[in-house]
Amino acid sequence: MELTEKTLVSEKVFDGVLLKVYRDEVELSGGGTSVREFVHHPGGVAAVAIDNDGNVYLERQFRYPYRKVVTEIPAGKLEPDEDPSDAIRRELKEEIGATAGRWDPLGYMMPSVGYTDEMLYLYLARDLTFGDTHWDQDEFLEPFKLPFAEALSQAADGRISDGKTVAALFRADRIMREEANE
Repeated sequence: MELTEKTLVSEKVFDGVLLKVYRDEVELSGGGTSVREFVHHPGGVAAVAIDNDGNVYLERQFRYPYRKVVTEIPAGKLEPDEDPSDAIRRELKEEIGATAGRWDPLGYMMPSVGYTDEMLYLYLARDLTFGDTHWDQDEFLEPFKLPFAEALSQAADGRISDGKTVAALFRADRIMREEANE
């Protein structure tokens, strides 16, 4: 069965600093047309950063759309034409002051396929060394660490509810379990 839709007309209805909103007319795979509205996002990166004692580095940050403080892994947006592996190295240094000696890609995730084209590239960062943080001017966060097992438990029971954080923690857990069984 053919599922692909063909874009007939694309109209940018909002051009913000970070986000762009489009309203497209599409030809449906089964015939006929419809309207698709979506938010274009430049994409982002996030890392499960684990130290040699088995602690994962998280941060608390106020997230305006939800009007609450959210616990999440270090993350940030991609700059134009930036490679995700370069972006996550920058973000880890900025947000928790860490550099990693070992990087494992955890793939990517699409946080909300119904209304945005955002892609988040996830990583596992290990063999950490620490220096100074360099937060962006509009960035206010509270870094902290937890034993990895506790963070995984909080992701499993809903105390940590940020999608990228939950997905990345479970993907990191899978990789580390596979390594332990080798």
